[in-house]
Amino acid sequence: MALKSPEAAIRSALVADAAVAALLGTRIYPVIAPASAAAPFATYRRSAVQRQQTLTGPSDVTTVILALDLYAESYEAVRELADKCRRCLDGYGGLSPESVLVHNVSLDNEADGFAQLAGGEAPPLYSVSQTYSILGQET
Repeated sequence: MALKSPEAAIRSALVADAAVAALLGTRIYPVIAPASAAAPFATYRRSAVQRQQTLTGPSDVTTVILALDLYAESYEAVRELADKCRRCLDGYGGLSPESVLVHNVSLDNEADGFAQLAGGEAPPLYSVSQTYSILGQET
Protein backbone atom coordinates (compact mmCIF):
# COMPACT_ATOMS: atom_id res chain seq x y z
CA MET A 1 0.00 0.00 0.00
CA ALA A 2 1.33 3.43 -0.93
CA LEU A 3 1.93 5.89 1.88
CA LYS A 4 -0.80 8.56 1.89
CA SER A 5 1.16 11.64 2.88
CA PRO A 6 2.11 14.97 1.37
CA GLU A 7 5.72 13.83 1.02
CA ALA A 8 4.61 10.79 -1.00
CA ALA A 9 2.68 13.16 -3.27
CA ILE A 10 5.78 15.31 -3.72
CA ARG A 11 7.91 12.27 -4.56
CA SER A 12 5.31 11.20 -7.14
CA ALA A 13 5.29 14.69 -8.68
CA LEU A 14 9.09 14.66 -9.02
CA VAL A 15 9.19 11.15 -10.52
CA ALA A 16 6.41 12.08 -12.99
CA ASP A 17 8.14 15.29 -14.15
CA ALA A 18 10.13 14.53 -17.31
CA ALA A 19 12.83 17.13 -16.64
CA VAL A 20 13.46 15.91 -13.08
CA ALA A 21 13.15 12.23 -13.96
CA ALA A 22 15.76 12.67 -16.72
CA LEU A 23 18.29 13.53 -13.99
CA LEU A 24 17.07 11.53 -10.97
CA GLY A 25 14.99 8.68 -12.32
CA THR A 26 13.50 7.23 -9.13
CA ARG A 27 16.52 7.95 -6.89
CA ILE A 28 14.42 9.96 -4.41
CA TYR A 29 14.57 8.48 -0.92
CA PRO A 30 12.84 9.13 2.41
CA VAL A 31 15.23 10.51 5.06
CA ILE A 32 18.42 8.65 4.00
CA ALA A 33 19.74 7.31 0.71
CA PRO A 34 21.16 3.80 0.51
CA ALA A 35 24.95 3.55 0.38
CA SER A 36 24.62 2.17 -3.15
CA ALA A 37 22.74 5.24 -4.47
CA ALA A 38 24.40 6.72 -7.54
CA ALA A 39 24.61 10.50 -7.85
CA PRO A 40 22.59 12.47 -8.57
CA PHE A 41 19.99 11.56 -5.96
CA ALA A 42 17.62 13.23 -3.51
CA THR A 43 16.33 12.66 -0.01
CA TYR A 44 13.29 14.16 1.68
CA ARG A 45 12.06 14.45 5.24
CA ARG A 46 9.47 16.25 7.30
CA SER A 47 11.00 18.98 9.40
CA ALA A 48 7.69 20.18 10.91
CA VAL A 49 3.94 19.68 10.74
CA GLN A 50 1.36 22.32 11.59
CA ARG A 51 -2.23 21.11 12.07
CA GLN A 52 -4.97 23.69 11.88
CA GLN A 53 -7.65 23.90 14.54
CA THR A 54 -11.27 25.02 14.23
CA LEU A 55 -13.81 25.95 16.91
CA THR A 56 -14.97 22.33 16.89
CA GLY A 57 -11.49 20.78 17.10
CA PRO A 58 -8.73 19.69 14.74
CA SER A 59 -9.32 20.02 11.02
CA ASP A 60 -7.82 17.73 8.42
CA VAL A 61 -5.86 20.63 6.86
CA THR A 62 -2.13 20.49 7.55
CA THR A 63 0.99 22.31 6.52
CA VAL A 64 3.96 19.99 6.22
CA ILE A 65 7.39 21.59 6.08
CA LEU A 66 9.43 19.32 3.82
CA ALA A 67 13.20 19.38 3.40
CA LEU A 68 14.33 18.19 -0.04
CA ASP A 69 18.08 17.57 -0.19
CA LEU A 70 19.64 17.19 -3.63
CA TYR A 71 23.12 15.75 -4.31
CA ALA A 72 25.32 15.67 -7.43
CA GLU A 73 28.98 15.36 -8.35
CA SER A 74 29.34 18.96 -9.57
CA TYR A 75 27.99 22.34 -8.53
CA GLU A 76 26.53 22.92 -11.98
CA ALA A 77 24.72 19.57 -11.92
CA VAL A 78 23.19 20.10 -8.47
CA ARG A 79 22.09 23.66 -9.39
CA GLU A 80 20.45 22.35 -12.58
CA LEU A 81 18.67 19.67 -10.55
CA ALA A 82 17.56 22.22 -7.94
CA ASP A 83 16.12 24.50 -10.63
CA LYS A 84 14.19 21.61 -12.21
CA CYS A 85 12.79 20.52 -8.84
CA ARG A 86 11.77 24.11 -8.04
CA ARG A 87 9.99 24.46 -11.39
CA CYS A 88 8.16 21.19 -10.75
CA LEU A 89 7.14 21.81 -7.15
CA ASP A 90 6.75 25.55 -6.53
CA GLY A 91 3.03 26.19 -7.01
CA TYR A 92 2.19 22.49 -7.40
CA GLY A 93 -1.24 21.31 -6.31
CA GLY A 94 -3.69 18.56 -7.10
CA LEU A 95 -4.66 14.99 -6.33
CA SER A 96 -1.67 12.64 -6.30
CA PRO A 97 -1.69 9.03 -7.55
CA GLU A 98 -1.80 8.05 -3.84
CA SER A 99 -5.09 10.04 -3.49
CA VAL A 100 -3.44 12.76 -1.40
CA LEU A 101 -4.99 16.19 -1.94
CA VAL A 102 -2.30 18.88 -2.06
CA HIS A 103 -3.71 22.41 -2.12
CA ASN A 104 -0.45 24.25 -2.67
CA VAL A 105 3.32 23.82 -2.46
CA SER A 106 5.61 26.80 -2.00
CA LEU A 107 9.39 27.03 -1.86
CA ASP A 108 10.39 28.72 1.40
CA ASN A 109 14.18 28.47 1.36
CA GLU A 110 17.13 27.14 -0.62
CA ALA A 111 20.78 26.75 0.40
CA ASP A 112 23.92 25.33 -1.21
CA GLY A 113 26.24 22.94 0.60
CA PHE A 114 28.22 19.73 0.38
CA ALA A 115 28.18 16.28 1.95
CA GLN A 116 30.93 13.80 2.69
CA LEU A 117 29.50 10.32 2.33
CA ALA A 118 30.10 7.69 5.00
CA GLY A 119 33.56 6.22 4.93
CA GLY A 120 35.12 9.28 3.34
CA GLU A 121 36.74 7.38 0.45
CA ALA A 122 34.58 9.07 -2.20
CA PRO A 123 34.93 12.77 -2.97
CA PRO A 124 32.32 15.04 -1.37
CA LEU A 125 29.07 15.70 -3.21
CA TYR A 126 27.64 19.13 -3.87
CA SER A 127 24.21 19.67 -2.37
CA VAL A 128 21.23 21.98 -2.40
CA SER A 129 18.71 21.93 0.42
CA GLN A 130 15.25 23.20 -0.44
CA THR A 131 12.50 23.74 2.11
CA TYR A 132 8.88 23.57 0.95
CA SER A 133 5.59 24.30 2.71
CA ILE A 134 2.90 21.84 1.62
CA LEU A 135 -0.70 22.74 2.39
CA GLY A 136 -2.82 19.63 2.11
CA GLN A 137 -5.54 17.37 3.46
CA GLU A 138 -4.78 14.52 5.83
CA THR A 139 -6.64 11.28 5.31
